[in-house]
Amino acid sequence: MEDMVIQQPQQHAQVTGDVVLRFTGSVEKDELREGLKAAGTFRRLRWLAAAGALFIALLGVRVDAEGGSVNIGLAVAATVYATVFALIAPRQIVTHALRAQRAHEGADCVVDGTGIAAVLDGADVKRLAWAEMTRYHETPGLYVVMGRTGRKSWGAVLPKRLLTAPGEAELLGAVLDSRLRRG
Repeated sequence: MEDMVIQQPQQHAQVTGDVVLRFTGSVEKDELREGLKAAGTFRRLRWLAAAGALFIALLGVRVDAEGGSVNIGLAVAATVYATVFALIAPRQIVTHALRAQRAHEGADCVVDGTGIAAVLDGADVKRLAWAEMTRYHETPGLYVVMGRTGRKSWGAVLPKRLLTAPGEAELLGAVLDSRLRRG
């Protein structure tokens, strides 16, 4: 679980720019949850759930001169919709993010002049360019970098506990401050 390895910056064939930081480790489920929460993902999802449920419920309300009526089927559908989006979807998002992270287990995280990359055996597994990143959030335990590629939004969670050498967490914070805006 605490499998952390910090390596001295090395230049691999696929890594471009000056390597600022290189660290290895895995992100825990509670860190992913905290990161998504800090980025506001769950808050927006709850607003979507409330607005959608209200819309569905209002479709079933009928008001006329004799009074009003409520379609019980649409009221139940609104309740199910809100439950799925407010309770089940956040858990599925965290589970999906954890599964995606575990698919690249053992990869180094490299922060360099072109962006942040997951490097496995000297080759980029995934590279996130600085131009694709929009903002970052900092919590006491991690950095969360948010970005957009085309129509797809994404987030990268960088736990501070993996930055064990003195000053590495502050260095990463300074790099993010110089390149991105705080969320």
